[in-house]
Parts: sequence; C-alpha cells; structure tokens
Amino acid sequence: MQTLDLAALSATLPAEAFKQMSAFGALSDSFLEQVLATGELLRLTPGETLYRQGEVADCFFVILQGRMTIYQDGEAGRQITHIGGDGESIGFPAMLAMRPRLLSGEAASECIVLKITSQGLARLQELDSQQFSIFFINLSRDMSRFLSYCILRPPTETA
Repeated sequence: MQTLDLAALSATLPAEAFKQMSAFGALSDSFLEQVLATGELLRLTPGETLYRQGEVADCFFVILQGRMTIYQDGEAGRQITHIGGDGESIGFPAMLAMRPRLLSGEAASECIVLKITSQGLARLQELDSQQFSIFFINLSRDMSRFLSYCILRPPTETA
C-alpha cells in the first residue's frame, strides 16, 4: 500500500469525476477539497488487503478508482459479499458502530482509496455542518445500498 500526494490525484482523476461519485454527490467544491485534504490517499495493488475482519474500525474508505472485494472468512471458506467500485464508501458501518470489522476488504484491481478517520469526520462536521449533513446522507445511502447487497445477493464462495 502506497500513500499518495493530493497533487498526484488531480493528474489521475479530473475534478468532475468526484461529482459523479455517490459519496460526494451534491457537495460544494470547497467542501470536497476539505474532505480530500482531511483524508489519506492510498494506492493498492490487486490482492492487497485494505482492512481485515476483526480489526478496530476507526476509519472508513471511499473508493476513488478501482474495485474492492468485500468478503468474510469463516468455516465455509471465503464468502464474497460485494465488489465495490468508484465512489462507494466501505467500512463506514463498522466505524459508526464502534465495533470490530465483520468483513475484510481487498483490492480486486489497482485501486486508489481515500481513508477518513473518525477524528477526520468530526473535523469535517466542525468545518461546515450543512455540507457535512449532505456528506453524511451520502455515506448513509452507500451504507444502505451495501446492506441491501448483503441481503439480496447470496454470498459466493471462493477457494
């Protein structure tokens, strides 16, 4: 996993791309800049683990580019719950619940993700409560979609 510079991101993703991402929809440009500045940009290679089942969930992630496999290891083997893509937030429910992670996340392709800690999220609320409300609604929608995927799509096993 490699930490990226915010300036390098603009060469990879145009500013307009963020407006199409579910986590960032309807946010002002200035607040979006604050969100990006508050977080940590990470690049992952295929097969690299972003977070593991059982870890303390003190942050969440937004997939900026690429695909992430979300899975759970159990007695029956690895069960893939969801494959997340550009603009989706992952790991948010565990952070909100202040519980250990129930699932793991692994890069299915080369990925760029934004890591936002719980402290960073609190700072965003202090910066602009109105824009934060929109951001929180976006993250809550992502969480609801993710939970729907878990319920509606039966898990698939891999070796």
